[in-house]
Amino acid sequence: MANDQGILLEAGTNEMELLVFRLGDTPFGVNVAKVREIIQRVNTISIPYSPASVEGSFKLRDQVLTLINLGAHFNMQGEESKSGKGMIIIVEFNSCRCGILVDTVERIHRLKWDQIHSPSQYLADMNVPVTGVANIEDNIVLIADFETIVGEILGVEGAVLPDTKGPEAVSSKDAHIILADDSSVIRASLLRILHNSGYEDITVCTDGQQAWDMLEDARDGKIKQFDLVLSDIEMPRMDGLHLTSRIKNDPQLKEIPVVLFSSLITPDNLRKGESVGADAQVSKPDGDEMVHAIEKCLAKRSLLTA
Repeated sequence: MANDQGILLEAGTNEMELLVFRLGDTPFGVNVAKVREIIQRVNTISIPYSPASVEGSFKLRDQVLTLINLGAHFNMQGEESKSGKGMIIIVEFNSCRCGILVDTVERIHRLKWDQIHSPSQYLADMNVPVTGVANIEDNIVLIADFETIVGEILGVEGAVLPDTKGPEAVSSKDAHIILADDSSVIRASLLRILHNSGYEDITVCTDGQQAWDMLEDARDGKIKQFDLVLSDIEMPRMDGLHLTSRIKNDPQLKEIPVVLFSSLITPDNLRKGESVGADAQVSKPDGDEMVHAIEKCLAKRSLLTA
C-alpha cells in the first residue's frame, strides 16, 4: 500500500492519510506511511513464552512475521477476530515489520494534521497508547500509538530509546533546544538521552503547532532564543515537515538548525525532509546518531555565527 510515492503530494503541506480500522465498534486509525499492505487473516504458528496478545508467527512471501492481536491487547476484541476472521495490517517502522490483527478495515481518509487533536487529559493520565484523536464523518477516531504498542509487546527498541552517553558537545549546557514529539514515552526517553549528553536547557512541546508558537514567541523577543529544533514528523495539529518548512521560510528563524527524528525516515520522507530544509534526519531509535546530528548542527551554526 505505502510506497515511494509517499502519502503527501508535496512536502510541508501538513497533510497525512489515515487508514481507519475497527476493534469491535471502536474506530482507530494508523498513518498510511506505516502500512505496507493489508491481507486476510492467516494461520499462525504459536511462539513459546509469547505475550497473550501475540497470535504467533506467519509467513508472508519470503518473510516470517509476528502477528499481534490488537483487540486482545486492548481488551476490546470484536466478534470478527474472535471467530477466526478479521484482517491483518502489515506495518513497518523503526526497522520493525509485523502484522496487526484487527476486526475490520474501512477506508483511507486524507486529513490535515490540524484536524487531528491531542488526546484528552484522561487518556494521557491513563497512559493509553493513543497519540491523537480525529473527527471523521461524525465518528471519533483514535490514532493508535503503534510504536509504543509494538515496542511493549515485542520488546523492540523505539518505544523506549536506549540510554546514550556520548561526547559532550561544545557549550552544550548553553544550547537552548526545543523538542517536539507527541508521544509521552518518546519525550521522556529523548529528555533522558539529551540530559545524559549534557543538554540541559530544553523546552518540550507535544506537537508542531505548540513548537511553532514557542518559536514565534522567541522570534518576537518574548522568550529566550532557540539554538536548535528536534522534532518528530508525525504530530497532531502540525507535523514536523510543515514545522520545518515554516522555520526555513521565516527570515528571522531560518538559521535555526532542524533535526527530524522519526520512525518514518524512509527514502521518500528523506527527500521530503531535504526539500523543506531539514538540516539532519535520523531514524528512531538511534539515540547515538541523534546526539551526533545535534552536535554537528550546533557546531556548524557556531562557525557560521562566529
